[in-house]
Amino acid sequence: MKFVIAFCLFVLTVQSADISPRKIVEASGNVQNIAIYEDMVLAGTNAGTLDIYKLEDGSLVKKIEFGKIKDFTGDEINPKVFSVDKIAGSEKYLAVTQASNGARSLFIVDDGEITEVINQDQNLFISKAKFIDKDRALLALLSNELILFDLKAKKEIYRVQISPSHFTDFMLSKDKKTVATSSESGEVAIVDVSTGKTMKTLSGGNVDNIYKVDFKNGRVLCAGQDRRGIVYNVATGDFDRYDGSFLIYAGAMSPSGKLGVFAFNEKNDMFVFNLDSKSQMHKLIGQRSTLNSIVFANEKDLVSGSDDKFIMIWRLP
Repeated sequence: MKFVIAFCLFVLTVQSADISPRKIVEASGNVQNIAIYEDMVLAGTNAGTLDIYKLEDGSLVKKIEFGKIKDFTGDEINPKVFSVDKIAGSEKYLAVTQASNGARSLFIVDDGEITEVINQDQNLFISKAKFIDKDRALLALLSNELILFDLKAKKEIYRVQISPSHFTDFMLSKDKKTVATSSESGEVAIVDVSTGKTMKTLSGGNVDNIYKVDFKNGRVLCAGQDRRGIVYNVATGDFDRYDGSFLIYAGAMSPSGKLGVFAFNEKNDMFVFNLDSKSQMHKLIGQRSTLNSIVFANEKDLVSGSDDKFIMIWRLP
């Protein structure tokens, strides 16, 4: 039997400190996706760019630009960059971009050289892609199929259907051996990356679409359309529930899995919780638009992006 602990927002708010961003960075376009590697912030934008900034001061390190595409009317536009990733210790990047006629492309950028690995003619509607190693990537399609893809041979190693529900998000474990993947059903599948086999299904926490999922140290965090922030214990399937006052569009955990943050209200304020004690620690204020990305760099620093040009960098006390 699952044990659920619900937390009322109005009770906890008075116990927390309000924190404003320590740095606000203006990206090349509206931010679609954020990732953090080696103290660098990667941001995919709707201006057809992968922007790379220093975490410490927000200064621009480089900008990678993808070529224009044609929209349904034949006009040339900048492609949205939906998903970004990087191989640690290298200058090798992975990006999923919008392609002509509603399709998607997958690009590798290696030491400045841009190579299209999957093009629009292959009709793979990729939602998210992450490196497994320098030669393989895990792709998620909008149809909720996972593909382990050989980047050198440019072919699928496997393709599996996780569920009939529409895909929403996935997060790899630290060792990249397992992945937590979510859908509109409100369930989370824990999948073996090497085989594509579903090892466990987590359910009961969310009853509607999960917008974002995180996977750290034996915990899975879910940000839900049902205004529920859910944190599962993967081993037991038990969960804790954090009720917000609005749709919870984004959430994340610190690397240790001890801290969790959710976008909790219509003002896009974010609330940081100690997931061990179930207590609210901080309220992060100042986000200007609907959140779509929250990422912890470490136990103190985190970065958020929303449906505008502004990337916000935060530091917890």
